[in-house]
Amino acid sequence: MVRAMRNEEIGYSEDGGYGGTGSPWKARQLVLMLKQKIADWALVCALCLLLIWGFSNRGDVTQYSPVSLRYDAPVSGSAAYSARLYSISHSGDDAFWPTFWREHKSEFKNEFSSADADCIAYSGDASLVWPFEYLTGCAPGVKDSAGCVVSEALARRLWGSADIVGMQVEVDGETRFIRGVFKGKSELALISFSDEDVSRSWTAVELSGGPADASRSDAESYASASGLGKPGTVIAGGHVFLARFLAMLPLLIPAVYGAAMIAGAVKKRYPGSYRNIRFVGFIIVACMLPLLIRALPPSLIPTRWSDFSFWASLLRRLTGDLSEFLNAAPRLRDAELKMLLVKQAGIAFLSVCASISFCFRWRISIGSASSPG
Repeated sequence: MVRAMRNEEIGYSEDGGYGGTGSPWKARQLVLMLKQKIADWALVCALCLLLIWGFSNRGDVTQYSPVSLRYDAPVSGSAAYSARLYSISHSGDDAFWPTFWREHKSEFKNEFSSADADCIAYSGDASLVWPFEYLTGCAPGVKDSAGCVVSEALARRLWGSADIVGMQVEVDGETRFIRGVFKGKSELALISFSDEDVSRSWTAVELSGGPADASRSDAESYASASGLGKPGTVIAGGHVFLARFLAMLPLLIPAVYGAAMIAGAVKKRYPGSYRNIRFVGFIIVACMLPLLIRALPPSLIPTRWSDFSFWASLLRRLTGDLSEFLNAAPRLRDAELKMLLVKQAGIAFLSVCASISFCFRWRISIGSASSPG
């Protein structure tokens, strides 16, 4: 009887040996395997959610204009109007179309309350100045010189509600009509001016249209030719490239690791045919290469792939553009964009950690499946 109790304790059966059916050892092994499976699926789900979050945040970053000019001395209204005339006369030459704006503090009044809030005056496309998500209404049109949009926080402070489209508000003593309310926890407003209004001066210019994959030199050439003058700072798409790269990076790690694992398995299983299989793989990659290159901006593609100096100059240009953006004079709009980039970097870090963990777990599971017994 003592022997039977001892056999039951260590999981030994007379007909099945150690680890027989129903033994505690077998049960513990099943529980351990179940926990590992749950952990693996939780890791996969976490990686998928991080990837979705990263691509969603990348979309928020790329909504901001890729080409932007900042001026230390304000651009006069007449210079802005002349720049638009230049764009119209050169519309067949892929000329940019400018949207002008500046930030300042303004006093907002209605019959109930008043508040001092941050204000962005603009002339042109409001979505280029700040790509808000609207709760009600929409941004004023390019010919609207009496409209404005306010954040939800400012609307609730002045009216106690976000349903205020069509109501009047005084902005620095000038009557404006609410065209829309956008999401926002800070008290902020955008006021529009007609593209024919020359009474205002501006400190920033967003450029839309223009040549495909416009560069810094394209923006500076337009500023000089249109009469805007040399800008103090040029933001030329460094933030867009960074957001796209950080969103794609977590996918590249398991893709490269998976390709290496498949190549190793093929070499081990078919040692005599490995050269032929590798040649077929190179042919497939060569056929896919044009599609991959087409997805890249033209400025990232060298004229000669053997020109190693191109890659060094490309790295200097990208880091220079990003550094200029990060070191630009602080503005509310740019601060919001920088926060999105910081968020993108944080998501990328977590996603890369999850990707590496996924590859590590993948290797362990394959090793366990291929081990004898």
